[in-house]
Amino acid sequence: MLGKNKKIANIEIQDYVIRYAEIKSSKPLVLTQCKEHYLPSGVIENGQIINDEAFAKVLKQCMEKWQLKNKQIRFIVPDSSVIIRTVDVSPEIADDELTGHIYFELGHSIHLPFDNPIVEAVSLGVQEGVKKVLIVASSEETVDMYYDYFKDENTDPVVADVSSLCQYRLFHHFEMTNEEDIFMLAQFNVKSVTNSIFEQHKPVFMQEIDVPYPEDTWKVTPVNQDEPLAREHFDSEKVHTAFEEIYTEMERLRRFYQYSLHNGDQEVTRILLTGDHPYLEDLFHEVKDRLNIPINILSPENVQGSKDMKMGSSFYNVIGLALKEGM
Repeated sequence: MLGKNKKIANIEIQDYVIRYAEIKSSKPLVLTQCKEHYLPSGVIENGQIINDEAFAKVLKQCMEKWQLKNKQIRFIVPDSSVIIRTVDVSPEIADDELTGHIYFELGHSIHLPFDNPIVEAVSLGVQEGVKKVLIVASSEETVDMYYDYFKDENTDPVVADVSSLCQYRLFHHFEMTNEEDIFMLAQFNVKSVTNSIFEQHKPVFMQEIDVPYPEDTWKVTPVNQDEPLAREHFDSEKVHTAFEEIYTEMERLRRFYQYSLHNGDQEVTRILLTGDHPYLEDLFHEVKDRLNIPINILSPENVQGSKDMKMGSSFYNVIGLALKEGM
């Protein structure tokens, strides 16, 4: 259980929303705070702040409204600034030298889309004469950008995490994972879908896809900054049309994993579906019909909150972040 002196604010910032959660305890999981504030368009795009003044103003409002001044902060790095993949290295390279080796090979045998990545490397063991290494890399520029904004608001940012790890951590907390299945974690968010594959509780691949909405899918309806996006803010038919392409991409990823990465010897056996999309329940049934793989979804009823707390799957990222142990 987290003591009163160790309460940490857990923050997620997406292009359209800032979310915050705190927990009282992890066993049982009990939330004490669960808040969100929607952003106007033109402030953040693809995880990058494009209007500094507007973002600073909104962040200040949130920090004051949620009383987060002087608190420690964990925050989630935008998926667009994260890469998860596996690479092969010589088995002679010691595990404690892997991160240094990866940095040395950047721009040579290993290529990442960031100029100055922050890299974590973990050995997955030796297979067929090569050492498999998990790489989790994020853009240092993006991490530092959000860190500086939090510092400017007199908070103490102590941890930056990845959304897929946060989500998987929550499913694992409720014993919906195991070491035998190979999971595809599908995060169906309003603007994008992030698909990650987990083997034995470790992520081995992550892919973010923008949802290809037809024009005018989002209806021109004013959104109260403190109220969630709802089904009525979208054109239902256009949402379903857009997600047809997402299902095709999921099937393509499944086949890539099975045949290109594992020569047909290993396949995704279960899907964990989550996300903040208002049509998530509809999309759950469509994924189930099209991919023909067992699929699990976590009910908000599993998470206890205070009496009047509004909490749905849109908060799973920050709740999973709150379950992170240590700093």
